[in-house]
Amino acid sequence: MRKKRDIYTKRAKQEGHRSRAYYKLLQIDKKFKIFNPKQIVIDLCGAPGGFSQVARDCTKGNASIILVDFARIKPIPGINKIIKGDITQQSTVLEIRESVEEYRSTYNSIIVLADCSPNVSGNWSTDQAIQIWLSDVALGIANFFLAVKFVSKAFQGESFRNFFDKIKLFYADVKINKPPTSRKTSAEIYVIAQKRRDLGLKLYDTNSLLADE
Repeated sequence: MRKKRDIYTKRAKQEGHRSRAYYKLLQIDKKFKIFNPKQIVIDLCGAPGGFSQVARDCTKGNASIILVDFARIKPIPGINKIIKGDITQQSTVLEIRESVEEYRSTYNSIIVLADCSPNVSGNWSTDQAIQIWLSDVALGIANFFLAVKFVSKAFQGESFRNFFDKIKLFYADVKINKPPTSRKTSAEIYVIAQKRRDLGLKLYDTNSLLADE
C-alpha cells in the first residue's frame, strides 16, 4: 500500500498538483458529482491546496474558491482567496464571510469541503476525537453559510457515529466513501452530504456556528 501511496504522490508532483489529496477529491467528485459551475467553494483545512485545485478544475474556473488553513499557503492560480486562520476561531469565520459576501452577487450556491486532520499524537483515541471535533466545527461553518453540500474527512472510531447522525439532521442524502487513493489500512473515510434540509436556519446563524445543534 505504501507503493500505491507513493505512486499518487509522484503523480501529483508530475501533474502540478499540490498534494496526493487532489486525487481523493477527484475520485469522490467522479462518483457523487459534487461540483457545478457558479458555486462558492469554501475549502477548510485546505493546505497545501489539492482540494481547491480539484474545485477549480472541475468547475473549469467558473467558481469562487476560498481556501482556509492555519498554515501559510503559497498562491495558487485560479484560487480567489487564501485565508490564513484557525477555523475554530470566530474571527476566521468572519473573514470567510467577508469573502463570501464579495462573491455572492455572482455565485449563490455554497459548498463546504473539510479535509481536517489533527497533528497526530500517536494516541489513537485522542487523535480520532480531535479529528471528529474539527470536522464538527466544519459542519457548524457549513450551517453558518447554509452550504448546499458538505464533504468532510472523518476518522472512524467511537465518536464517528454521533457525527454522522448529526450530519443527517441537516442533509437528506448522506453517504460514506473511501476513495481508492486512501490506504485500505487507514481509518480515514469521507462523508458526502447533499440535498440540504429546510430547517428554517438563517444565513449567518450564530447558533449554527457553534456546531452544537
